[in-house]
Amino acid sequence: MQLQSFEQGVERMVGGVFQRAFKSSVRPIHIGRKLIRAIDAERTVDAAGKAVAPNVFVVHLNEKDRAAFGDLEKPLVAELVGAAEEYAKSENYSFLGEVQVSLFTDAALKSGRFEVEASVKAGVSEPSAPAVAKVEPSAEPPVASTVPSVEIPMVVPPVVVPPVITPPTIATPSIPPLPTLNTTPSAPAPAPAPVPALKATLTMADGSRIALRPGVISVGRSAESTIPLNDTNVSRRHAELRLRGEGADAVWVLVDLGSTNGTLINGVKVNGEQVLRKNDAIVFGATKARYEVA
Repeated sequence: MQLQSFEQGVERMVGGVFQRAFKSSVRPIHIGRKLIRAIDAERTVDAAGKAVAPNVFVVHLNEKDRAAFGDLEKPLVAELVGAAEEYAKSENYSFLGEVQVSLFTDAALKSGRFEVEASVKAGVSEPSAPAVAKVEPSAEPPVASTVPSVEIPMVVPPVVVPPVITPPTIATPSIPPLPTLNTTPSAPAPAPAPVPALKATLTMADGSRIALRPGVISVGRSAESTIPLNDTNVSRRHAELRLRGEGADAVWVLVDLGSTNGTLINGVKVNGEQVLRKNDAIVFGATKARYEVA
């Protein structure tokens, strides 16, 4: 199912319940669309090669925007759970646990702005009780037969000690030492020259340079991000920089994680995964940076 057709399904389901007027510009359909993008952005692949979707979602809202939903908050959560399950089924995604959606009041967000945080939480099942084997008692206890004891005398045979025999001494002829061969080991073949690692940096607008280390580098307003940005236009989990390939084939790619205000490369909005080129101009929300390669 394409995202556009699914959004129409969300609008049909959610719109049927939420036809009242809202004082906030945050609409249920906006939350549904953002939740779907979060599923695609945070999906992973298990050891069997099957796509696993996040099943726990936290919707961050301004206090005023959340209060506007009032008694409709519980029906909204139920509709969002159903929307996530329907989309995952249409894309052949699997969940590791029950789908959960909750709303969270975030004082850092301005009115009209919201974020959807997605994560994977495995379900816990109760272990089954071990089977206990049932032992049936026998009908009658065994009766031991009575045998009269008979005293048998013990006869110990004598121990014979063999005589000690000393082997004769045999003269061993002397063997001259082998001549020493003056051999010079051949020099080992030179090791191939290592391929230099890709040295890339992000140069921020204030002139600071951040070296990009191998792995996954997170960018966002959250303090737990690898590169935290103090910018209200940047989402908590805004984007990621990922290293692809090794040696001369290594490249850095940028992935937008469904951020509210998006990510631009050379003025073009990033959709999905974008390979970075030398001197690319990047904008996270309103924070500017430049990708440089040594």
